[in-house]
Order: sequence, then structure tokens, then C-alpha cells
Amino acid sequence: MDSLVQAQPNVESIPPIHPVLTIIIWLIALYATVLGVKLLFKTKGDSRGLGMGLLIAVFGWAGIAASWEYVISVVIHNPDEISTLSVPIFRSIMEFGLLMALVSFTLLAFSNLFITLKGSDIIRLQKALLRFGLWILGLSVIYQVHFAGQYSIKTLVIGVGGALVFVIGLGLQRTLTNLFSGFDLQADHVFKKGDMVQIGVGGLEGVVWDTSLRSTRIHTLDGQMLIVANGELLTKEVLNLDYPTRALRVRRLIGISYTTPPMRAKDVMLQVLRQDSAVLKSPAPAVFLISYGDSSINYELRFWVADRRVMDENVDSVLSRVWYALRESDIEIPFPLRTIRMVDMKTDAQQAEACEAQVSHMEEIVGRCPLFDEAHMSSSERRELSRDAQEIELKPGELAVRQGEESDHMYLLVRGSVRVLLKGREPIEILAPHWFGEMALLLNQPRSADVVAGEHGVSLLRFAKVSVLPVLKRRPEFAKQLRQISEERRVVSGLQDESRSSSTFKDRIGRLVRRILTALVPW
Repeated sequence: MDSLVQAQPNVESIPPIHPVLTIIIWLIALYATVLGVKLLFKTKGDSRGLGMGLLIAVFGWAGIAASWEYVISVVIHNPDEISTLSVPIFRSIMEFGLLMALVSFTLLAFSNLFITLKGSDIIRLQKALLRFGLWILGLSVIYQVHFAGQYSIKTLVIGVGGALVFVIGLGLQRTLTNLFSGFDLQADHVFKKGDMVQIGVGGLEGVVWDTSLRSTRIHTLDGQMLIVANGELLTKEVLNLDYPTRALRVRRLIGISYTTPPMRAKDVMLQVLRQDSAVLKSPAPAVFLISYGDSSINYELRFWVADRRVMDENVDSVLSRVWYALRESDIEIPFPLRTIRMVDMKTDAQQAEACEAQVSHMEEIVGRCPLFDEAHMSSSERRELSRDAQEIELKPGELAVRQGEESDHMYLLVRGSVRVLLKGREPIEILAPHWFGEMALLLNQPRSADVVAGEHGVSLLRFAKVSVLPVLKRRPEFAKQLRQISEERRVVSGLQDESRSSSTFKDRIGRLVRRILTALVPW
């Protein structure tokens, strides 16, 4: 298309408009001007583009209304013919502004719709392609309405498009590879700006500083800026440590002496995990017996932290507190050494006999409670609970359970009574042999009331959650009975489970429409 362009300005007559229609159009133009100024100076991104488009459209209409319209005649010399293209200046400015405003408003609507329905915005490349497609469609419509009879668009597409395809295909191979790799990364929602990522399992970690269609920049934990081409990044394993949530599970091994019962060791370590503010309550932390080593029983602590960025500090805090808790409970973390112990057989036998007598006494007490009788559990299971139980003596009025605290234990009354204190209700008295604390334990909720010792004090057996749950899993009928009694108590006490209400699709769309209408208010 060898052409010569010549420009010749000509005044174009403007057809008259009805006065009422003129007033309405000027009111609309005034509204668009105020809204455009607000969006242009107080917002950014597509909102600013909407404001700029409105101002450009108003400027073009003002020129037309003031009879300032001029037409530029562009003479194009083709090999076969000479074509003249007449371009009205202010009308073209107005249509260009309206198209900019429409494209920006459409992108805003799509972004807000995706955020409302899916919780995340459309990716950058999708937005870029949508913007490009809307511009091409809008310009094609404008051209088809005003200029198709003057100059065929087919000639322009064949002449310019063929050359562009050759240049792009030959000279931009590597750029196109990175471009489509960037599209794959963003289309698959692998990561976004600000996400903590790990390049390869156990590899380099850092925060995504910025991502474009060609490359991705990662700010590493060592303070370095790593720039990776998208084509290369797509060939590696990428772990997004912030998706679907920032919470990460931590696993750490700890060896405990063989002389400590497993349930007791688990209970002590679980207490640390549940009391540490850095450990998430949900998913709940856990302690598992992994193996029997040469010098210790090996346990694995599994707990969740809120973010990889603070994981090292949180792990340090947890392991330090575990050491102190084990030390205070006289639980040994053995050295990996072989130890020769000189034992007085008679003394050792007496200690073992005293220990077994204590367990048998505990078992007898547990068996008196209707909940733990032969109908609900076997003698071996009662003995297992008894071995891990802890005796507690409380004076009159002393707190056994505080409202709002974590529910890690249930209690059996051996002697005396306790009172359950509920705000706005009469106290509930529980007499021995009975139990309490199972509601929060089963529902995995904080304690719902204060429990204090009765007027003559109380003697309690405390069962750790890690001791009760295995019995519940082996005995579904026992779990069912315990849950039924728990529900009856909740009805008596007037406690109700909180129900979570979720917004419907209609509600979310309604909020979206109200948000858009609010944004279009010009003040």
C-alpha cells in the first residue's frame, strides 16, 4: 500500500437539535464532567480511564454543539485507485472518549464481578486481552458506521496485517515464548504479586515482587532480587506458600524417654502447642508417636503457623517452650547414648508395685461412674484411662474450668461437688460420681462456663483429650452416648450452637450493583 496522504480542512454543517433534547444532553454532559473530574483525580487504573474517557467525550460534544466541527480529508494513493477519507475531528474525539469510557467501565464491571463471585480479580493478561478485544471491536464498529463506504477495511487488514505477522513470527520468537508462558502462569493462578513462593521443592524462597508477561521478579529472603524469564520459570516446580492460604504445617521430631507413658508425653507437648499464641487453633495441632528408637520414643509435633514469613520465629518459640514444659514435668529427653543403670531390685519392685496399686485404685474410682462402666468400655480401656489420669484437689470456690479457655481435658468427680456458673442463670450443681467438661471437648470449642468447687471442696480426676479420643474412636457407641448426654446438658443450660450464615448469590450480586452505583455518584 504505497500511499501519499494529503490533509485539507473543511467546515461541516451541524444539523439542528431540539432545545429540550439539547438541555438533556447538556445535563448529561455536566454530570459526566463532574464524575470524570472525580474519577480522574481521586482514583487510578480503569476508574481513572473511565473518568478520562468521559472528559474527552464531553470535550468532543462541546465542540460539536458549538459548531466548531471540522473535517479532515485524507487522500490515500493506492496502486490501483485514489481514495479520500473524511474524518470529522470533534465527532471522532467524542466517539473515542465514549469508547474509552465504555472499555474502562466494562473492565471495572468484570473485575468487580470476579471479585464478588470468586474472591479474586481477573489476571493481568486476561484484562489486557479483554481491553485489546474491546478496543478492536469498538474501533471496528466506528469505522464500519462512518468510514466503510469511503475506504475498505479489507485493504487495510491485508496490507498491514501480512507485514505484522511476518515481523512478529520471525523476530519475536523468544519474546513470544515468554509471553505465552506468562499467560500460562497467570491463567493458572500460580502466583500473584506479594505471594511467598519457593522455586523447586526445598529450593529458593522469596516474595513475588512483580510479574509481567515477559519475566517475574522475586525478592528472596536474603534480600536479593531474582529475575526469572517466564519461559524458564514454567519448566520448574513452583510452590506457592500463600495459596490457597498462608497457613503452613510444621513437623518437628522430639525423642522422649521410655519411662514416660505416651499419653502423658503427648498431653504435655499438646498443652504447649495449644497455649502458644503463634500456633493456629484450626487446624488443630497434634502429636503422634512415630517410632521406637534406640534410646527414645520418637514423637512428631504437627502444628500450623499463620505465615511462612514468621515460621522460623514461631518454631523457635514452640521448641523452646516444649523443652521447659518437659523439664518441669520431669520428662526426660534422652541423649543418644547407651546407659548402664545400677538398680536395687527390691526398691525397683516396690516402686512398680506402688505404681500398679495406684493405677488399680484409679481404675476402681473410674469404674464407679456410670459413663465408664462395663456397658460402655472394657476393663483394659478403663485401665488405659486410669494410667493417664491426674488427681486434683480443689478447695471450696476454687476454679476448675474457666469460661473461654481451651478445652483440653474432661473431669470426673471422685468426691464432693462442683457448680457450673452461667451468666444470667442459676448455678448448676454436679455431684460425685459424675463428670463435666465433655461438651467443649467433643465440640472442639472454648469452655462455655466457669466451673468452681462446691462448698466442701472437690476431688477430681483429669483426663487429657489425647487419652479420651482414642477410646471414642474405638467405641462409637460410647461417643454417641457421651454426645447425647452433652446435647441434653446444652438444652438444660440454654446454650445454643452458633450458626454461620453465608450470603447467597443474590446478596452478592446486590452488593456488587450497589457498589458500582455508589462509585458513579459524582460527589
